[in-house]
Amino acid sequence: MSDASLSPHDVAVVHVPFIEREGGRKRPVVILSSQEANKATGVAVVAMITRGDAPAWHGDMTISHYEEAGLRKPCKIRMKLYTVETAELTPVGRLQTADRSALTSGLRRLLAL
Repeated sequence: MSDASLSPHDVAVVHVPFIEREGGRKRPVVILSSQEANKATGVAVVAMITRGDAPAWHGDMTISHYEEAGLRKPCKIRMKLYTVETAELTPVGRLQTADRSALTSGLRRLLAL
């Protein structure tokens, strides 16, 4: 999958730099922006994905089908939204239908849509 074909609900990994020291690590994210916008701008709007046992945060959404989404361990989507250059994203999977619906509902609540 090329970076131009990234679509909403795709799961990808991106290198995230550490804030307090040198280096960083790859972290999973879920794509929120449209394929059209991603292609036109070279930037994708994403939500972070964190481990399932991380302390709760308002709006967290458990990924029920994490393995099918390309994730190795139970995870949840954290409604921390940011932008990433599409060239920096490596696709690993896609959210399943139930998880896509839950994410859409969560975003509507978060953004008052």
